[in-house]
Amino acid sequence: MVTKVWVLVALLSLACCSVPVAGQDLSASFYETLGHYIRLAEQKPIDWNYTLYLRNVTGEVQEPCYSQSAQLNTDMTAAKEYAITMLDSSGKFHPSGLFEGQWNDFGSFKGCRDRVKYAEDIPADMKPMYCIVVWEGIPPELAGGNTVFAQGLCVPNTCSDSEVGLLATTGLLGIKTMPSWTVAGLFCQREEEYSSFDTGAIVAICIIAIILLMLSIGTLYEFIINVAYTEEKMKSIVSSKTGQVFLSFSVYSNTKKVFNTYQPPGQLPALHGIRVISTLWIIYGHTDFFADNTLTTNRREKNEWYSQWWYFIRGSMDLSVDTFLLLSALLVSYLFMKQLKKNGGSFTGKDLLLHYLHRYWRLTPVYAFLIMIFVCLTLYMGTGPVWASPSNIAMSNMRGCQSWMWTNLLYINNWFGDCFGWAWYLGVDMQLYVIAPGLLVLLYKFPKLGLSFIMILLTGSMMATGLIYHFLVNQVGGEQYFSAVYANTFTRAGPYMVGLLLGYILFKTDRKVPNTLRTKALMLAGWFGAAAVAVLFVAAPEYIGGRPYAVYDSAAWRAFDRTMFSCAVAWVVFACSVGYGGIITEFLSWSGWVPLSRLTYTAYLVHPIIMHVYTMSLKTPLFYSATNWWFYFIAYSFMAFLCGFVASIMVEFPFFGLEKLIFPQRRGRDSSKASNNVTNEGHDNQALELQLPELVNGEGNEQLAGAVPTNKEQFDNKV
Repeated sequence: MVTKVWVLVALLSLACCSVPVAGQDLSASFYETLGHYIRLAEQKPIDWNYTLYLRNVTGEVQEPCYSQSAQLNTDMTAAKEYAITMLDSSGKFHPSGLFEGQWNDFGSFKGCRDRVKYAEDIPADMKPMYCIVVWEGIPPELAGGNTVFAQGLCVPNTCSDSEVGLLATTGLLGIKTMPSWTVAGLFCQREEEYSSFDTGAIVAICIIAIILLMLSIGTLYEFIINVAYTEEKMKSIVSSKTGQVFLSFSVYSNTKKVFNTYQPPGQLPALHGIRVISTLWIIYGHTDFFADNTLTTNRREKNEWYSQWWYFIRGSMDLSVDTFLLLSALLVSYLFMKQLKKNGGSFTGKDLLLHYLHRYWRLTPVYAFLIMIFVCLTLYMGTGPVWASPSNIAMSNMRGCQSWMWTNLLYINNWFGDCFGWAWYLGVDMQLYVIAPGLLVLLYKFPKLGLSFIMILLTGSMMATGLIYHFLVNQVGGEQYFSAVYANTFTRAGPYMVGLLLGYILFKTDRKVPNTLRTKALMLAGWFGAAAVAVLFVAAPEYIGGRPYAVYDSAAWRAFDRTMFSCAVAWVVFACSVGYGGIITEFLSWSGWVPLSRLTYTAYLVHPIIMHVYTMSLKTPLFYSATNWWFYFIAYSFMAFLCGFVASIMVEFPFFGLEKLIFPQRRGRDSSKASNNVTNEGHDNQALELQLPELVNGEGNEQLAGAVPTNKEQFDNKV
C-alpha cells in the first residue's frame, strides 16, 4: 500500500499535476505507465559482484558515491518521486531510427537539473547531476555512420566522473545499454563550476561596464551640445580634442554612420555587395561545419546530403575567403598607388610606419574585445548536456587562448597555437599586408620589375600549394591540410597577388576603357570566361571524378582552384568598375548592401561565437533537413550582423574616431574622407568608399572636377 502511494505521488508530480490526489479518478493508462516504471527499475541488469569489488577491493568507487547510488536504486523500485524522475531523465537504449543514425538518447537535461531537486521526498544530501556517457562497441553495420552511442544519465553528484563510468558499466547507475559495450568517454555537468564568475569574467565585465559608461557619456554629450548651444558654439566644441573624444563614443552618431547609404561618386560600390555575399557564404558553410560537430538524429541522411543540387554552396564555401583576400589586396593597391601619385612617388620610413600603425589600430581593438568575450564570458552564456565539454571545439579554442592569445594580437596565429581558430584569415591577411608596400613601390616606380616579382609570387604560390598538397596531405594524411595548406600564408598568396594587380590596373586605366566595338566584344568574352571559371571551380567539383569532390584529392586542382576563382571575381570587379557590369553592377551596388558591408568584419569575427553557444546549449540532438539548415543559416546571419553591429558601436567605431587624434594623417591620403564618414578610413579591406581626391579637389581634368558634387547636398541637387 505504501509503495502504491509513493507511485501515485511520483507520477502525478511528473505530470505536473497541481490538484490533490484524493478524489481523483485515475485512468487505466496511468496504472499501465506506473507498471512500466516499476518493471524498468526492478529489471535493471546490475552486476552486484563487480560493483562490490570496485567498492570493497579496489576502492575505485568511494563510499559516498556507492551509498547514494545504492539508495537511488532502492528508491526507484519503491517508486519514490525523486528517484522515478531521475530514472525518467536518464536515456535508455530504445530510440527509433537506429539504422538512420539515431544512436543517442540524452534523456531530459532539464528534468534532471531542475525538476528532481524540488521533489518532496528527495533526501537532504542527494543532489542530482547530469552526465553524458559515450559507449563504444555498437555494430558498424547498423550504425548509420555513427561509431558510438551517447546516453544521458541522471546520477548523484557525490560521484566523480570515473565513478559514474564504472557504476554505469556495472548497471547500478542508469540503464546499461548492451553487456559487451564499454565506456569510451564521459562528461558530467557540475553546477558549482559555473555558479560564480572567475577573475577573468569579472575583469571582462568591468571593461564592458567602462565602455558602456563611455558610450552613455558620449551620447549624452552630443545631445547636450545639440540642444543647449548655438551652431557656432557647437562647431567650436566639436572641433576641440575633448569634444572629438566624447563624440567618438556617441551611439547616435556612430549608428548614423553605420546606416548611412549615401554613396559618393568616385568609389567602387560593387564591392559592397561582394563583401556581404561572401560573408553570408562563410556563415552558411559554418552553419553546417558547427552542426557537424553536434549529434544528429539522422546521421545517415546527413552524410548523404551532398546529393542535393545546391550542396556546392557548402562544398566550395572556403573559396569565399579568397574573395576577401582579393578585395583586401585590391583596396591596398588602389589606395597606395593614389597616395604615391600625390606624393610624387615618395614613400618614406615614416610613411611605412604609419601605414602599419593605422592598420593595426583599425583591426585590433574590436578583435581583442571579441577574444575577451569569447574566452572570459562564453562559459556563462548557457547550459546543456554537452555544455563546456572538453571535446568541444569551443573549449579547445578557449584553452588555446590561455597560452596563445599573444599570437593573435601579433597576427601570426595561423602558424602557432589554437586561439579564436577562425581568425587565421586575419593572420594571413596581415602578413601579406606587411609585404605589400615593397611590391607596390616597385610596381609604381619600376613597373616591369614589380610585375615580375608579383608574378613570381603568384606562380610560386600555386606551385607550392600543389606540392604541399601532394606530399603532406595526400601521402602523409588529411589532418595536415589545415595547417599545411588551408591556413598557410604562402599557399593563400595567389588571390592576394591577383588583387594587387587588379588595383594597379584600375589605377593605371583610371577605371576607363575605350568605348569601341572591339572593347565591347572583349568585355563580353571576359564575362563568359569568368562565368565558366566560376562554375568550373565552384559547382563542377561535385560532379567530377566519379564521386562528389573526388577532384579535391588532386594536387593539380588544388594548385589552381583558389587563384582561378579569384581571377573570376577580379573580372566582375573590373567590369563593374569600368562600366560594363550592367545589371550585375546595379545589383552589387544596391544601397542596402552599404550598412551590412560596414559590419562584415565584426560579423565575421562574432558569428562562430554565436554558433558555439547555440550548439553547445542544445538540449536534444539536431534533426537534419535542408529546410532546417537554411533556417539556421538565416537565424545565424541575422544574429551575426546584429551582434556585429553592437561590437562595432561599442569598440570599432569609437576607436576609428580616436585614430584621428592619436596618429598623424598619412601623406597623400584625403583627410576629408575620415571627417565625412568614419568607414572611409576603416581598415583597408573594409574601406569601400573610394573617392577620387584629385577630382574632388579640382585637380586633373577641370571639367570633370566641376561636374562632381563634393557633398550630399550638391549630390541631391544634381539628381
